Amino acid sequence: MGAPLAAVVMMGVLLEGLLLAKVNQLTNKKPVFTAASAPKNSKTGNPLKLNEWGLKDYLGVARELGWISRTTRDVGEVVRDYRNYIHPQKGHSHGISILAEDARTMWEIAKNVARQILR
Repeated sequence: MGAPLAAVVMMGVLLEGLLLAKVNQLTNKKPVFTAASAPKNSKTGNPLKLNEWGLKDYLGVARELGWISRTTRDVGEVVRDYRNYIHPQKGHSHGISILAEDARTMWEIAKNVARQILR
């Protein structure tokens, strides 16, 4: 039976956690917050605090800072997109049902993204 959607959600959490850990390991976090792809407050233009970032933000900054390749960012976005099917209406409205085979494919993608983050 399994729980493929739950597995994909956890993969997204894993990638987000790895990227946050990488940021937190930096002694100088200025490049992270000054990156063009860092999310900003729409009113002030100041960078958002890390607890307000999402996986898309982390992937964008990781790409900009050279931690991951463009392709890895793009496939990481696929994991993020499918992770967002945790919202019942989104999955229903898009007619998406994640199968075990889909989760296995996403796992291979997530492992490859994780390898680049950890280099």
